[in-house]
Amino acid sequence: MDLALSAEAAFYREELRSWVEEHLPAQWRDVPVGTGDDAAYVAMRREWGRMLHRGGWLAPHWPVAHGGRGLGVDAQLAFLDVLVAAGAPEQMNTNGMGIFAPALMAFGTEAQQDRYLGPMLAHDDIWCQGFSEPGAGSDLAGLATRAVPDGDRFVVSGQKVWTSYALFAQRCYLMVRVAGVPDGVTMVVLHLDRPGVTVRPLRNITGTSEFCEVFLDEVTVDADDVVGGIGDGWRVATYALARERSTGLAQRALQLSRELVLMNARLHRDGHADDVLVEAFVRSRAVDSTVRRVLATTADGGEPGMLAPVAKLLWSEGHQAQLATLVEAAGPELTGAGDGWSDWLRALLFSRAETIYGGTSEIQRNLIAKSLGLPSDRG
Repeated sequence: MDLALSAEAAFYREELRSWVEEHLPAQWRDVPVGTGDDAAYVAMRREWGRMLHRGGWLAPHWPVAHGGRGLGVDAQLAFLDVLVAAGAPEQMNTNGMGIFAPALMAFGTEAQQDRYLGPMLAHDDIWCQGFSEPGAGSDLAGLATRAVPDGDRFVVSGQKVWTSYALFAQRCYLMVRVAGVPDGVTMVVLHLDRPGVTVRPLRNITGTSEFCEVFLDEVTVDADDVVGGIGDGWRVATYALARERSTGLAQRALQLSRELVLMNARLHRDGHADDVLVEAFVRSRAVDSTVRRVLATTADGGEPGMLAPVAKLLWSEGHQAQLATLVEAAGPELTGAGDGWSDWLRALLFSRAETIYGGTSEIQRNLIAKSLGLPSDRG
């Protein structure tokens, strides 16, 4: 992806590139998602996050007061560009830093920011997201987790599902519905070591357990852990997801291009022709172009509107098709390693979630259809 960087961000990128080449362990390069032992994978990502933090590289666009460098969002894009190009793993707190932290800076109290942002950046506390429920996934209107006021605290009961890495997290930014309050949807911080919290891993098709169920049985949440005020949950969550959308899509576009390079090398090594990847290359360019339009719009202070759902569709469905191309071309070679699975085949299986999380493809198409005045497909 062509990144339009300021002089400061370009200098930061060159410094970071040199540091990564020196400090990134060879065995941590190009480790596919959805492979290996969960605990070992999380430990690798957490330690990498700690190394980046100690080096002063994480969150360059955050204010200096919160541990960043006070640079523009283009510096964060430079950060992603360098790490993806090097095949580095994502730091473990990508979720908290990319989604929750901007909301905490905008809506949280100074005490909340002091309490949570530093340990998040240092990877002392790992964060997860408590949004989805058995009856509320892409559409959170069915949110059923209840928070009952009790003096200077709330008593929370309910269930969350598809909570990534909750088994390894210490904190969760949680969406609840406050009892007795009209439109009482509220975001709170949940400490996962509180009595009444039960986390159960869900084994997925790749054999790993990234996703979890979280059961809440009269768990206490302190009143001063409400983010943005009671009833402000939709506003806080919408802000958080919108701020994450542009850089998150940029990272996915960069990863898509990086994976295409690795796929090409693999197929060439096995004697396959170039033309099997032509469609994959065209799809990756379409994602790249759309994401650059999103970035340009948000950089000018605008809202990406329906460009974001279009980009999400192109990326998620394009990534699945790209991996399917590799599997079709390589055939049974991909199932010959060790226990019968290869990293590439695991990545293909893991990619099935990409058209579900972050809003299903059906939801994205409905949003796009409504924006064009077309009837949405509820079938």
